[in-house]
Amino acid sequence: MKIKTMSFSLLLALSLTAAGCSGKGDSPSPGADGAPKGDAKPISFKVMDWQGQNPPYEAAYEDAIKTYMKLHPNVKIERIYQPNANNGYEKLLDTQFVSHNAPDAIQLDGNMIKKYTNQEYIMPLDSYMQQPTPYSGGKKWIETFVGGEESFLTAKTENRLGAISFVPVDGGPGLMENRPFFYNKDLLAKAGVTDIPTTWKQFIEACKKLKAAGITPVAADNNRFLNWIQNWTGNQFGENAASAFFDSKYDGIQELYGPKRSIAVFTGKIDRNDGIVQAQTDLIKEFSQYWQDGWAGANEQAAQQLFLYQKAAFLLDGNWNYGHYKNNIKDFQWSVMPFPMITKETSPLAEEAFPKGATAITIYGWGLNKDLEKDPEKLKAVLDYFQYVTSKEAQERFVDIAVTNSPVAGVKVPEAMKPFMETDKNRLKVPIGNALYLEADPTVRTAAAQQFLTGKIDKNEYLKTLADSAAQKLDKKVRDQLDDKIGIPSTIAAVQKQIDELKASGAPELLVKVKQKSLETLNQQLELYRTYAKPALK
Repeated sequence: MKIKTMSFSLLLALSLTAAGCSGKGDSPSPGADGAPKGDAKPISFKVMDWQGQNPPYEAAYEDAIKTYMKLHPNVKIERIYQPNANNGYEKLLDTQFVSHNAPDAIQLDGNMIKKYTNQEYIMPLDSYMQQPTPYSGGKKWIETFVGGEESFLTAKTENRLGAISFVPVDGGPGLMENRPFFYNKDLLAKAGVTDIPTTWKQFIEACKKLKAAGITPVAADNNRFLNWIQNWTGNQFGENAASAFFDSKYDGIQELYGPKRSIAVFTGKIDRNDGIVQAQTDLIKEFSQYWQDGWAGANEQAAQQLFLYQKAAFLLDGNWNYGHYKNNIKDFQWSVMPFPMITKETSPLAEEAFPKGATAITIYGWGLNKDLEKDPEKLKAVLDYFQYVTSKEAQERFVDIAVTNSPVAGVKVPEAMKPFMETDKNRLKVPIGNALYLEADPTVRTAAAQQFLTGKIDKNEYLKTLADSAAQKLDKKVRDQLDDKIGIPSTIAAVQKQIDELKASGAPELLVKVKQKSLETLNQQLELYRTYAKPALK
């Protein structure tokens, strides 16, 4: 389907957006401080998000809205909080869009952005992104974001229009995959821990001192923490290790690394005797002796309470909860330290590095209701609000309140966020980790890890459980991937059809090229499965 074009009258009206929430006529131009001069036509609009469940982010958005309305007294913004539990947020939007009563701007995750762009319920924003804003110092709006236009390339390939259809406001590239440990300064001092650990060996030594002093070192839980600690110790092992079992022509292709790991486990190239599997398993087993008694029956909220009530010295958590601890911890000193690096002092197989995260803008942000095109004055106001909230000045306030990093270039990282951010030590592209754990069924592996780490089964039984689960899961995966009706062959046919349709509709060349690259990668993936996995089927 071809992208619909706007009428000349609508484009003319919106061309005044460069003057902010104003232009000649009803809405006067903003002054140097962004505030409108003289009388301006009253405008109101609604925005909806799920941030009521995250008080620091909610406070940041409330502050941005109040500040904007103070600068623009003619504008009234109504913020709607809608919980994002049990898919209720998306279900509500589905109904609202069909009945044309959705809010004017909506916070959306990546899947929602793709869905509502393809359904043409939210607006393509490319033309506005290519214009300067009243807050950008003459730069195009898109140039104010980290990485500029290049950072949105992936986003443009994720919908059939090849469009930018969201405004990123909170969060940006550079966040470290391995979340840090929050720690109780008072408890560490009491146990004689004077230096904050940076390596795994130092971390274990600190845990030993805490335990000897009668202090529980780590607040753990039976699911989130358990999987995090498996992943974030594992991802410091085996950079590009799976590639050793395949032809070099498949090297350097990011999309093939997951299939290579799966096939390596399925064909027995990686098994329970693998050095990395053994090393990471031993490391976690040793570490588990420093978790609280009864951790296997604790959820993440119980672990957080242990930390809050000074019953444990360390807690693994994310920046989204920083504000909660800041607001609720009054009776002890605390801080945050980056996840410890596993060095060769702990294991000769360690890479002594961390994974490198995404460098592009995450597909997450705010979509603008396409019905706004029917009301040019309101659309100008909504656009101006988002241009303001993504200005460097507004973002400096936002990141401090929310305790996050910014998608806008040049915005300082708050001091509290630095332990959460990548450094020059983040340089791994495809670490293999504990491949047996990663390829096993999630429910099976979590239960097996709980049993192993609490002494109910031994190491051999634990690894056998992982291996058996991975074998069963991967047998089905391989058969499904090779199946002509539901596997890679059918996906190849669908992508080829998409390419033909895109060419016929005059779609953007970038979108066609990306789809062609996807087709090439799919053919390579199918070749991998047919060459290496199919012969191992029984």
